[in-house]
Amino acid sequence: MVVSSRASFFSSSFSPYNPRLIAALVWLGLLAGGAYLYIFEPGKSGFFPLCPFRALTGLNCPGCGSTRCLHQLLHGDFFSAFKLNPLFMLMLPFAVWLLLRYTFAVFTGRQLRTIELRPRYVWPVLGLIVGFWIFRNTSLYPFPL
Repeated sequence: MVVSSRASFFSSSFSPYNPRLIAALVWLGLLAGGAYLYIFEPGKSGFFPLCPFRALTGLNCPGCGSTRCLHQLLHGDFFSAFKLNPLFMLMLPFAVWLLLRYTFAVFTGRQLRTIELRPRYVWPVLGLIVGFWIFRNTSLYPFPL
């Protein structure tokens, strides 16, 4: 009986689908990635992969500049971060909110309500991303990359 209770403890606590383990690993990964990004400046030192879209086409994707933007944010330079990727700066608070919401629900044992994404909200966000993608590849885009 003791062996089975230990086995069930380990199988339930360390299951790959354990939400607490997933949340802890996500935060640990963000902490490790943030430390690496704080120490090494993208484009000048460290290992940072190139954008595949930019490598193939020579054009910027909506995410181009996000790594350098995060580096600037970690160093407290919000204006430079915004210049590198304004869309990323606008979307970052929502991503942080979702991660905090998930973590809070997991560790308090509360049921996480699903977020219903209605098409009337999804299409404008998708239009904003595509519009930003096109605009940042024109000569009218005010921020140099």
